[in-house]
Amino acid sequence: MRRFSFLPAELIYGFLILWIYACLNWSFGHKALISILLVTVFYALRRSSIPYRDTLKNNGEIFLSPVHGIVQSIRRDTSTWDDVPFTHEVRISIGPWDEKGLYLPTSGEVSFLKANRGNKIPRYSDSQNFYLPATEIAHTDFILTSKNLTKTLMRFIDCTYGQRPSIWLKSGDRGRGAACFGYYPFGGTLIIYLPQNSDILVFEKERVVPGQTVIAALKDVK
Repeated sequence: MRRFSFLPAELIYGFLILWIYACLNWSFGHKALISILLVTVFYALRRSSIPYRDTLKNNGEIFLSPVHGIVQSIRRDTSTWDDVPFTHEVRISIGPWDEKGLYLPTSGEVSFLKANRGNKIPRYSDSQNFYLPATEIAHTDFILTSKNLTKTLMRFIDCTYGQRPSIWLKSGDRGRGAACFGYYPFGGTLIIYLPQNSDILVFEKERVVPGQTVIAALKDVK
């Protein structure tokens, strides 16, 4: 069952037992209510199948979308990432009804993972609210080092009515492109920081899909 939902197995089977009990003992109105509730919960935390074959060809030189969502803004030559002088930045909002899975954008190793407390920001807030000092924002930083030693930072910013992402990997773990490494229970905002030698291949308001949408191509990688 975990192949189809991010809910814990205990909750999945508990919901199914509740639904069967309702069908056998409750009135039609209560059956309809519990059925709608269960469908809503399973849909909100559904897990989709992500293509894997396409990611094998890029060999770490193409950065695929790690989430389902919509590109809200693109900024070039920013200096928000303290470890890198200049980067390109892509901000993606993950809506309440988007699939919540997190998928590796390329094969690589987790070189840094840390969660920070702070203020939560609504996913559709004004742009300037996302660029406050990192110490003031509730976020999780996830740095991935690809096979060619290129580092990219994924910063998950917690939504006001959400919670931080559940990430199954830890620093030092390796994974293949499009491998599921966690989920974002209620969605939020993802800001991707890419090296300056990248070509951004998405545009604002574009809907992105893991394993299919190419966020950027890395040039002159050695």
